[in-house]
Amino acid sequence: MSRRRLAVAALAIAAVAVVASATAAPPTERGPIAAAMWPKPAQLDGTVATYAGRGGIAAAMRPESAQRRGDPPRASGRVALREARRLTALGPRPAGSRAERRAHARVKRAFGRAGLRVAVQPFAVPGHGRSRNVIGTLDAPRRDCLKIAMAHIDTTAPGPGANDNASGVGVVVAIAARLRRIAPRCDVWLVATGAEERIFTGQGDHLGALALARRARARGAKRRLRFALSLDEVGRDRPFWLRSPAAAPRPRVERALLRAGRATGVGVSWVRDEGDSMSDHREFELLGLPAAKLGVGAGGEPCRHLACDTADRLDRRSLAQAQRLAEHALR
Repeated sequence: MSRRRLAVAALAIAAVAVVASATAAPPTERGPIAAAMWPKPAQLDGTVATYAGRGGIAAAMRPESAQRRGDPPRASGRVALREARRLTALGPRPAGSRAERRAHARVKRAFGRAGLRVAVQPFAVPGHGRSRNVIGTLDAPRRDCLKIAMAHIDTTAPGPGANDNASGVGVVVAIAARLRRIAPRCDVWLVATGAEERIFTGQGDHLGALALARRARARGAKRRLRFALSLDEVGRDRPFWLRSPAAAPRPRVERALLRAGRATGVGVSWVRDEGDSMSDHREFELLGLPAAKLGVGAGGEPCRHLACDTADRLDRRSLAQAQRLAEHALR
C-alpha cells in the first residue's frame, strides 16, 4: 500500500476513534474535541432558556432522534409556504369578514383531505358579526392526553397578514397532511382560530382562543392537556422565541418544546411574557390550561398589521423549522 493510502487510512481510523470515545462517555468525561461536538442542554436561568440547533457530526450524535421508523420525510416548508401565499392572496382577513370566512373554508377542506375529524366552532364578534374556529382532530390510542397546535387566521386592515399570520396557518395545514404518518401518542387538535386581532375587534380577549380554551376545558383539558401551542409569525426571523407567562419552564410545556427544538436542530429560546400575552396562548393560561407561543425572535416583526406584511417576505426555511419543531412536539 502506498504511503498516501496508509495516511488516509490512519486518519479514518483516528476519526472513528474520536466519535466512538464521544459516544461512550458522558460529556464531562469526553475530551475537548468530543465535548465540543456534543449538543449542550438547554440553559435555564429562570428567565431565558435556549437551544441552538447544530449541524454536522453533532447533529448526527444527538441523544434524541428526530425521526422514527415510519415517520414522513423531514418537512421542507414547501407546503406551508404554498398555503401561506394562498391565504395572503386573499388580502386582509378581519374578523367576521368574507375573506376570513373564505380562509377558514380553505383550511376546513385541507383538514378533511387529511382525514381529520373536522368541526366548526362559531362565535360572536361584537360589532363585526360572527367568526369561527376550524378544528381538525386526530384521536390517538392514548385518550388520557391532548396536544393542541393553533394559529390565528385573521388580520387587521390594511395588512394582508403573510407572517401575521398566514405563516402559522400554513404550518398547521402542512402538519395536517402528515399527522397520521407522525402517529401521535396523544389526541391532537389542529386549529385555525378566528378573531385574534384585538386591535380590530376592540375586545379584551382573543375571542377565538377564548372559545377554543372553553371547549377544551369542557372536554377534560384540565386533566388531559399537555400544551396548547400558538404558531404566530413563524415565517421569518430565526432563531425563534418560545413565549409563555410561566415563572419558569415547565417540564411538559416549555421544556418539552425546547427538547423538540433540540431533537430537530431548531434554534429556539424561551422568553417569559412581559405583561399581557399577545397571542392565542393567553386565554388558555387564563383558564389554567398550559400554553405557549412560538414566533419571531429578537428581530420582531416590523410589518406587523401593516401593508408591507407580504408573501415575498416569507422564508421557507423558517416555516420548515417551525413545522419540524411542532411535529416532533406533537408525537
